[in-house]
Amino acid sequence: MPSTHLWKPEILHLSEASDRIRLETLRSSGTILEEYDTLDAQVAEWAVCHHPPAKHDPSLLASTLAELMMGHDWDQFGVWVHYPWTGRLVRLLPENAFVEVRTNRNREKISKEETATLSGKTVGIVGLSVGSTAAICLAMERGCGKLKLADFDVIELSNLNRIRCGLHELELPKWVVTARHIAEFDPFMTLEIFEDGIHAENVQAFVDGCDVVIDACDSLAIKAQLRITAKTHGCPVVMDTNDRGMLDIERYDRSDWTANGYLHGRIDEASMQAFSQAPSWTPEALQAFVNVEQASDRGRMSLPKVGTELVSWPQTYTGVAAGGAHAAEACRRLALGEELPDTRITLDLNEQLSLQTIG
Repeated sequence: MPSTHLWKPEILHLSEASDRIRLETLRSSGTILEEYDTLDAQVAEWAVCHHPPAKHDPSLLASTLAELMMGHDWDQFGVWVHYPWTGRLVRLLPENAFVEVRTNRNREKISKEETATLSGKTVGIVGLSVGSTAAICLAMERGCGKLKLADFDVIELSNLNRIRCGLHELELPKWVVTARHIAEFDPFMTLEIFEDGIHAENVQAFVDGCDVVIDACDSLAIKAQLRITAKTHGCPVVMDTNDRGMLDIERYDRSDWTANGYLHGRIDEASMQAFSQAPSWTPEALQAFVNVEQASDRGRMSLPKVGTELVSWPQTYTGVAAGGAHAAEACRRLALGEELPDTRITLDLNEQLSLQTIG
């Protein structure tokens, strides 16, 4: 892997002698540009998470800290995380304490018991435009314990209206940018990367082990192959179309609900198999997946201009951010076993705002 594509943080456990030696080697190598040690503040916050009244009670805070740190040597407590792509070294709480504190403000929208359940779940995401936002949402909330990320494309300047990244990340693979962003706020999150994207040779390996898959890709053939494979594996698929807040929840884990085909019965087996070999989108496929009549006015206006006046289907960050959040919410609830229906819904904020317009 090229050095510019590094994305895995190096986690050094201070309780391990070999990791302490590695830490000193890094420090003496000249590769560390910035070092951050805020462990005392993190430990104090950990104590407050255990006893919220300690936030405003110094004596209770001191006793809680003493209880939590009993038997621990401060110099060997926690971990140092090395981010080789930035030259940063950051000291953190041990993994369990880190996750406990970082997810504390989820409660009780996401309970401790639900967080524990979600830690054993895997979500696969194909396509990292809307998909990158969904990945960040899931990782931030710890809506799963493992993410599989698939995208072959690179960041281009025209992506920066909807993908959060820096100008120094232009021409980096989208998966590198997403993986680094996640690692920089949660180095303990498990990621598996499919850097060539999804294709016929790896779609089985991608879906295998997933509890939910998010379809956020552009390719008709991959959308079809993903669903055929998901149905075989009994894995639900979530798709956000990024127009009118259209969200599809496809329950391929419930054969009694999806026996009549794909995408809520919109596509039969023969058609989906044909789509899986299609080199490009056709009007028939677009109608089957999206239903153009239900698209927004501006979406319908844009379609005939794609390839002539427009480079591609238009997307905005507000749509991508909302769509990624909606997809992540649906994934989390599916992973927790909620009986979400096999359905298409629209969460159209523009429509609601228009209804509120005065005059």
